[in-house]
Amino acid sequence: MQFKTVTEYSNELHQLLVSVSKHLYFGSDGYARYQDKPMDVNITNYHRSNKDHLVYYIIRDHFSGTFTFRIASTKRLIPLADFLYYAWSEDAEEEKFIYGMPDNIFIPQTISTEELFSGLRSLGINSLNPPSGFASGIRVIRDIEDNLCFHMGRTADHSLEGMNKLRAKVYDYLINSFFRNNYFDKWKANLPSKSHPKIVPPYADFIRHFSKNDTGSTGLILVSQERQSQKKKKAASVYPRFSQTKLNQAQGIIYDALDEPNRQKRLVLARKALNISPYCADAYNLLAGESESLEERLELYEQGVNVGRITLGDSFFKENTGYFWGVFETRPYMRALAGFSGCLWSKGRRQEAIDNYQEMIKLNPNDNQGIRYTLINCLLTEGMNEEAEKFLSEYNESTCFMLYSQALLYFIKSGGIKSAGYLKQAFESNPYVPQYLLGKKHIPWYLPDMYSFGSEEEAIIYSADANEAWKTVPGALDWLVAELGGCKL
Repeated sequence: MQFKTVTEYSNELHQLLVSVSKHLYFGSDGYARYQDKPMDVNITNYHRSNKDHLVYYIIRDHFSGTFTFRIASTKRLIPLADFLYYAWSEDAEEEKFIYGMPDNIFIPQTISTEELFSGLRSLGINSLNPPSGFASGIRVIRDIEDNLCFHMGRTADHSLEGMNKLRAKVYDYLINSFFRNNYFDKWKANLPSKSHPKIVPPYADFIRHFSKNDTGSTGLILVSQERQSQKKKKAASVYPRFSQTKLNQAQGIIYDALDEPNRQKRLVLARKALNISPYCADAYNLLAGESESLEERLELYEQGVNVGRITLGDSFFKENTGYFWGVFETRPYMRALAGFSGCLWSKGRRQEAIDNYQEMIKLNPNDNQGIRYTLINCLLTEGMNEEAEKFLSEYNESTCFMLYSQALLYFIKSGGIKSAGYLKQAFESNPYVPQYLLGKKHIPWYLPDMYSFGSEEEAIIYSADANEAWKTVPGALDWLVAELGGCKL
């Protein structure tokens, strides 16, 4: 049976694509690698390769261009029927940009079998091989891979699970975009009101339409012998017996990684350290620092906090509270807790972040990490003014971090006239700060690594932390302009 290649509505025709990447594969450590020179591999010959190649499973709607996909590998293939069930299910425990069974489906000859076609026919889906020369949809594979590689340069977890987490970013750019054609909107707007989307039957009813045989010579599995739960269950972390010797060895590798200028080599060294000792909090800290994904950083820092607590033990906290940073072994944990708390704040879990910062100050009142400068801005942003006043009295210092915070607090309490002296004192400590708070100068994405008192670098670091607090207080920025208008901003 032939089918026209011009479709008139969404879900009239879907395309199933299963493609082996010519550039991405998983190394012996289980993490994806990129090879610039294309590898001679495809769905029919991957058996002859000694590499574990990345595999794309894609369902694409021909009319709208929207799609869904999963990532597998040649050694961890997804049963085709299971993928189709996932692709057509609306409730897949993640945001979907296509769902419902189609009227027709194009399936490449390389993965076509009578068992697959028969199962689809019994579900009321007309199955066809694409006509000769039909290439629509192939470009989506290239677009997906280009987008994945882009985000690999900004994330740290390139395991199979980590690569699948990147799908959300791919969808945001290629489908659900605010700055280009939104394929999902087009798909929704062009569904026939009565006939689509066709609801997928429950898994057991869906899967019984398919044979459990492999699909031809490719070795692709059609139906899994044992169904895995459709719900994502996070396996409980089970750590091996703790070894101080292995932790010391892993920590030594992290010191080498910190001196390594090549990002990919740093990632490899961090993973090597965790392979030696999963208790190496600084390995998680390094990986988190290499990621621009807030969700990934949060998860990695949290792992660092957890293993740090396990390594130190509850009694250690009781015995060393008050001079924590002075004990060298605490520092990886404290770095992880600082990073974790910053991510909590960014995620909107603000009271949790404040609680953590206050705990860090309690553990180490000398505050070698400068947590007090972050905490005071958190308190002011959240309107915790009594706590902020008490905290400022405990850390009465003449740095711009505390002086500008003090000026803002007294503006909140007493208004602009009574607070002018505090602002003048803050301005004298660092005259560059107002330029960044008022937006006359842009706060850079990457903050300075070092600063000196009264320097522009100090102003950048303060303003990055305090910008939200100043904007939160009504009239604070206008007051800043009014009081310092005669100064050179």
